[in-house]
Amino acid sequence: MKKLFLSSLLCIAIATASLAQVKKPLKAGPITPTPVSKIKVKEAEKKPETIILEDITEWLCPRNLVRGDREFDGHGPRVKCNVTLGLKNNNTEVWAKIVFEAKETVHDWSTTTASWDVKVYTTPYGKKIQKIASDVFSRTDFISPSAGAQFLIPGSDLKKGLDVFFDGQMISNAVLAAHGLPFDATPAIAARLVKTYLKGNTVIQTPALEGRAVRFFHIVGDTGGDDISNDDNCNDDTRIERIEFLPMQVFMVDVN
Repeated sequence: MKKLFLSSLLCIAIATASLAQVKKPLKAGPITPTPVSKIKVKEAEKKPETIILEDITEWLCPRNLVRGDREFDGHGPRVKCNVTLGLKNNNTEVWAKIVFEAKETVHDWSTTTASWDVKVYTTPYGKKIQKIASDVFSRTDFISPSAGAQFLIPGSDLKKGLDVFFDGQMISNAVLAAHGLPFDATPAIAARLVKTYLKGNTVIQTPALEGRAVRFFHIVGDTGGDDISNDDNCNDDTRIERIEFLPMQVFMVDVN
């Protein structure tokens, strides 16, 4: 009887221990997906696009006589010209602000100055420029050779010729690179950017000294006669013949 009682107690203990080891399964709840709008995705960085500005081909001649007479008489002139690009009309247009000065290099220092604003680009319909991402300024500064005179002749001392033409100034490395030339370009290579040609008068084509907005300035300095215009006809006068622009980088957006 005693053995039977002990056996019963042992069976009850084993059963209780087994039940204690059985865990109640957890009830799985529904999975709630994270809204797509809350998932942070790194957007691709927006890149600027290239636009082509319209070259200025109309003659621009100064008529304002600051001092002296209207004749440079082969003494230069020293020409300074700079261009600044900016946005107008709700950023749908690019305009060029041109500032020009020509000054005789000896007494009586005949001088003329002028400035112009010229539109050089209009955005496509429904677009505007949010930001300009490239250079917006260029300048040149040189001493014009006498009308008809040859300079920077192959075989001559081109370094000396450039020093005289730019009055000791140098074309910046950034401008040389914009023209596809190495920053340490020799005078013979850099001289390729400067040339003269005839178009009624001797026109000087020169790159900017600084700034990658303008590709080339085309300017008439000395004309051989009266140089500073006194009428609305730029023929046979000191003038800007043409301004060529480098491509511009911009961020374009839709007009709201």
